[in-house]
Amino acid sequence: MDGKFSAAKDSYYSEYRLLLFMLFFGEPISYEDEKEGLLIQNICPVKGHETRRENTSSNLLNFHTENGFHPYPPDYLTLTGLRPDHEKAAKTLTTSIRIALRYLPSTCLTLLRQPLYRLRPSSSFNIQKEGDYSVQMPVLSGNLLEPDMCVHFVSMEAETPDARWALDSLKEALLKNVVAFNILPGDMLIVDNRMAAHARAPFKPRFDGTDRWLQRMFTITDFRRSSFSRGHSRHVCSPLSVEYIKNR
Repeated sequence: MDGKFSAAKDSYYSEYRLLLFMLFFGEPISYEDEKEGLLIQNICPVKGHETRRENTSSNLLNFHTENGFHPYPPDYLTLTGLRPDHEKAAKTLTTSIRIALRYLPSTCLTLLRQPLYRLRPSSSFNIQKEGDYSVQMPVLSGNLLEPDMCVHFVSMEAETPDARWALDSLKEALLKNVVAFNILPGDMLIVDNRMAAHARAPFKPRFDGTDRWLQRMFTITDFRRSSFSRGHSRHVCSPLSVEYIKNR
């Protein structure tokens, strides 16, 4: 009911299945600030969180790439279904930069590759002041023809009017290529977090113990790069406050 570990769950088949598939996509990673650092997280609506910008809400969760504000965001995320919402309205939506590229002019792409954007942390991270941990970054990086993308339709702000125009153009292009999934029990959706943004349609929870229930897991391909944050043989990154003090 609180979106944390479920003591009532008396089997681990879903957890084993997540690990079995996702270890093909890298090493598991999680964050001490988010859901107590659990590697496999329960995703369900929590009463009082209906309008938050996080996975415990039930309103529209707008398009975003996962944890782009963090120094070590996941490369892949997976969602597996344990129980759908009652009306099966809470569809998971995805859209890819690789398809959106064809709709964007070169001037727009040039702006999106510059550090003209600031991204606030998600409210799912247990931190006191979101503004203290916002970072300036580009939206697109890497290969010119197959770029990586970091975007958030709500929490990302542009530093200049031109940068805002480029970000709005990207949003418009991404919305032309949305694919929707209804994650049912036993289904598994794997998202490449470097090139695809995802969202969730709104739904109406009952808060009676029978609401939508997914499980989520993150993996990262270059595990060694985050070792400074995790420590030896750990999979959980240090709090954001520690990360930003280190950088300063």
